[in-house]
Amino acid sequence: MVNGWLLDRSWPCDYFKHMLSSSRFVVAIHALSVIARAGGRNPVCSSVVAESVNTNPVVIRRLMRDLEKASLVSSSTGRAGGFTLSREPGSITLADIYRAVEDEGTFRLHKTDPQSRCPVGCQILKILSVPLQSAESALAHSLAKTTLSDIAAQIA
Repeated sequence: MVNGWLLDRSWPCDYFKHMLSSSRFVVAIHALSVIARAGGRNPVCSSVVAESVNTNPVVIRRLMRDLEKASLVSSSTGRAGGFTLSREPGSITLADIYRAVEDEGTFRLHKTDPQSRCPVGCQILKILSVPLQSAESALAHSLAKTTLSDIAAQIA
């Protein structure tokens, strides 16, 4: 059930694409899975990852920069350059990946402060902070239970 609607197989597959505010997390998991499946034998170049993701290599390189800052991948330059995992896939959790590539919390608040003279506006952020923090904590806890190795093992 999504937004009160019971889903069946007749819904178009791309319905859920429009629900995500950012695809960076899923693309990062995809990219790291490509690298993990290479087994660390040789660096995987951004064009190989980009082809699998069906995007431009520049997009992958930007994403990899964030993953490198989080010490999840290492890069090497030159003709045989590319990316390798910095740690074993079993020690990289989805929570690690999420924190590396998502720069905002799960829930985005108002871009501008709500009207302080409005009875709703002056209280809504304070009221929502506890349930939203609880939901973010539950998400982080759930993501920490799955590793990159778990994901790669499910790929035939």
